[in-house]
Amino acid sequence: PEPEPFTTRYPLFPMSRTLLIRTAATLALITCLSHIVGTFMTVPPEQMAMHTTIATMKATMVPMPVGAARSYMQILDGNNLCTSLFLMVCAVLLFSIASLPSAAATNRVILILALGLAGFAIVSAMYFFPIPTALTGIASVLAIIARFRSHG
Repeated sequence: PEPEPFTTRYPLFPMSRTLLIRTAATLALITCLSHIVGTFMTVPPEQMAMHTTIATMKATMVPMPVGAARSYMQILDGNNLCTSLFLMVCAVLLFSIASLPSAAATNRVILILALGLAGFAIVSAMYFFPIPTALTGIASVLAIIARFRSHG
């Protein structure tokens, strides 16, 4: 006899595979857009300690192994942009494959993206704050569940 389908064994998530993936993609996209907004928000003038820190980061140059030295602020900005780009790529890929039939290649891509989002959630929990941790963690769980769904 064939094994029992994942949806029967785990009825907690009665959502279709497509909806699970699109929800995961939406959570990744919300995290991405929130990160972009947070990256470029201005610091209120009354937060003098933050302005002092930013000035120090802009003034402190870091020698690069290849190429010109960069300030800590440039490195932070680049890291922030890479973070947003990663989240955007996850969201776009998930949206792109949401309606595709379950196939080995599609399932591998979903699993890889789910693991990437899980890693992002772990790093967010360790170094950032709860909102990106929750959004990317939930997105990862939904993508993993969708990965094991065989239909719709």
